[in-house]
Formats: sequence, C-alpha cells, structure tokens
Amino acid sequence: MGAISLVSNPPPNVGAVYNDLATFGFSFLILITMWLRYTRIMSVFPLESRRVTNLNILLLFCVSVEPFLFNLVRNAPTVSDPVAFQDATSTLYALDLGALFAIIGGFTLTLADEERNLIPKALIRQYRIEGATSFVCGLLFALSALPVFFQITIESGEPIRYFLWVIPLLLIWFSRRLIKLVGGSGEEDAPGS
Repeated sequence: MGAISLVSNPPPNVGAVYNDLATFGFSFLILITMWLRYTRIMSVFPLESRRVTNLNILLLFCVSVEPFLFNLVRNAPTVSDPVAFQDATSTLYALDLGALFAIIGGFTLTLADEERNLIPKALIRQYRIEGATSFVCGLLFALSALPVFFQITIESGEPIRYFLWVIPLLLIWFSRRLIKLVGGSGEEDAPGS
C-alpha cells in the first residue's frame, strides 16, 4: 500500500524522491520488524484462548492501517485545517504503532514465561529482553501521541513527535546488540527462525 502511494503520487524533484524513499523505508522497517517478530513468535505460540485470537485480530488491524496512516502523515491531502489534520493523523499513527509494539511485547513475554515451557530455557532471557523492549517501544510511541510533542517543533518547523519515532528503532537495534552480548544471539536455536 505504501509503495502504491509512492507510484500514485510521483515526487516533483530529486530531493522529494530521496525524502519519499526515506519515509517509505521507515514504514517498511516498522512493518518488517513486526512481521519477523510475529512469525517467530507464532511458530511456537499456542492459539489457545479467545484473548490471543482477539489480540491477533487487533494486531492485524493495526498492521493493515499502518501504511494508510503513515501515508496521511507524509502526504496530507488539502484540508481546511492542515495543522489539526496533521496532528490528528500523526497521533493516530503513534497510537497504532504503540498498540503494535505492546501486543508483540505481550506475546513475546508470554513465550518467555518459564512455567509455560514454550521455548528452550536458554532463550528465555533473550525473549524477556525482546518483550521488554517491545513494551518500551510501544510506550514511547504512545507517549509521542501527547499533544505537547506535536506543539514543540524543531527549527525546520517539524513537530518533535516525528523525531521521537526514531528512538524505538534505535532501542530495538540496541537491544539486539545487548542480547548478543549477554548470551549470544540465540537465533540458531530460536523456534521459527
């Protein structure tokens, strides 16, 4: 959907091409991170309850609206109040990503529950770090939805909210490095990888 929006709204100059590719890359990075974590989790996660099924449905909804909301943030249509529109769409986008990360974090921490015995004991620390990181990322996205982060702008006039969205990606990168330091990547032993 994001790629289609790039085709349907061609950039007018070379600078806009770079900007479109960078913003599309951000959205793609979010979605691919979610997809990789989700497939790894669901390869061993039992779909045993209505709660898990409902969270899966909510996760699917959040994933499906992410490109739509991100496109509205990037390419706002002509509206009577563009600032209010940009605030509303970026707030919805931040809440959507907050929900995505929180659900993935919950699933990951459920796998890390030793009593459930869903993953090898050697991977429990890794999954706890990943789950906690996902929750913190979700919280950062949700906090960025607060109006103050739209009202405060940097010198170029862009709301600080947009720059806060980079922090979760850096946190994910840092947590992966931490996992490698504290006990190896575990990827070769990870279920579903």
